[in-house]
Amino acid sequence: MLRPTSAFLIALSCCWSSATLAESSDPVLNSHDAVAATAREWGGQGGYFTCDQWRAYVTRMARIGDPRHKGYIDAAGFELIKKASPVFENASFDYFDMQGKGRISQKEFVEFESPFFARFDKNHTCHVTLEDIRAASKPQEAPPLDRNSGQNAGNSMNGSGPGLGGNFGGRQ
Repeated sequence: MLRPTSAFLIALSCCWSSATLAESSDPVLNSHDAVAATAREWGGQGGYFTCDQWRAYVTRMARIGDPRHKGYIDAAGFELIKKASPVFENASFDYFDMQGKGRISQKEFVEFESPFFARFDKNHTCHVTLEDIRAASKPQEAPPLDRNSGQNAGNSMNGSGPGLGGNFGGRQ
């Protein structure tokens, strides 16, 4: 006969595994969008994604990229990160090495803005739910055309913008 504690733990694990299965089969997280599709690699515990989860993951990646503990990541170290992480597998070292020094400090790497939070954390709370991701992933209506120019009204950025272009690979 099962003890009450054992029965509770079995019931709890069944509920947790079914919730995890539902979240892992979520079409938003399994999309072709690299930012959303790789989010489970670093976060999502408890049904939400936080800046603390992201920082912990990026800190682990920085340690991988600095095997000699020199305090910085160079291009060779960045290749180690790309091999270890689906989040960074298509990333470009030059994206992070903005000053062209050939290396980035671990601090710079950890503090670099996450495209995930730039895109999905509209309220800047460092707390993103699956609903936030779904809402931001819905197709947007095109702005009305300007009668005089035939272009979208209010389109001053012409489709470009910093940090919002998908993943850590190329600037737009």
